[in-house]
Parts: sequence; C-alpha cells; structure tokens
Amino acid sequence: MHEAPGSCRGTGWNVFLSPYFDYLSFFYNRRWRLPGSSILSLMIKLADSSDGASAPRRTRKALSNQDQATLSGAVQVCRKILVNLGVSEDSLVLGTVNAGHPGGMLPLTRREAASLHPERLPENLYVSDASLLPRSLGNPPILTVMALAKAIGKMIKEAAA
Repeated sequence: MHEAPGSCRGTGWNVFLSPYFDYLSFFYNRRWRLPGSSILSLMIKLADSSDGASAPRRTRKALSNQDQATLSGAVQVCRKILVNLGVSEDSLVLGTVNAGHPGGMLPLTRREAASLHPERLPENLYVSDASLLPRSLGNPPILTVMALAKAIGKMIKEAAA
C-alpha cells in the first residue's frame, strides 16, 4: 500500500499527520491559550469507519472502537514528535475532534459515476465535495474535490445552455 508523506509508516494505520493551526480549537477550546503565535500543532487526519447515518437536517457519526484506537495511537505519535521538538509534556493540549472532509456520505454508485449525480438527490441539486467519494480517505482530498467541482460545474453549464 502506498503511504502519503506524513503518514504513520509501519503502523498499519491509515493516518496522515501534518502541521496545521487548528482555528476551531483555538477559538472554541478554552485550553488553547493566547497568543496563537506560540502554538505548535499537528493535525491527525484518519480514514474513519464508514458507519453512521444521514437524514434531513441530522447526521450521526460516532467514532468506532477501531477509530478511537487509531486516533489514540496517532495522538501518542504526535506527543512523541512534539516532545522531541522540545515541547514540554505538561503543555500539550488536544484539539477538538471534527470532520474536515466527510467522505462517503453520498457515495456514487457505478451507474451514477458518469453523471456525478446521486439518484437520491433532486434532479437540480448537485454536490461536489468529498461526500461523493466511496469512503473517507484519510488523506487531504483537495485535488479530487477540485476535479469533481470542475466536472460538475461544466455539466451544469452545458445543461443550462
């Protein structure tokens, strides 16, 4: 299996580690302190399990036991990295867990792939984000999302002409 730069090589985890300033935690987690310029943070991006449910105005997604174990192991790796960089163990603070690119919420079937339009959506409603992917990737999906958005935009423009 090809592992992305920054992944936890040799662990068997589908985890991506990256320097990242977590604005969500900075603004809403009281344990993060001012000034922001003194904060060194790492992001853990993991490919979580594909369970969960989506309904109008409500999405439910909990981390499975395996997801929690993977996240816990990745937190320990991040702790070691930061301590090796000279950060004191007692100053480490966890960030807020959030879904940055929820993949697989509206995965396209083989039949839907040509139109890039899930049949569950109204005919005039399109989605062009990671929710169309078959599952959470565990890696930044930005290039794939940009390609989806470009293709869907072109199809909408052609249909409107």
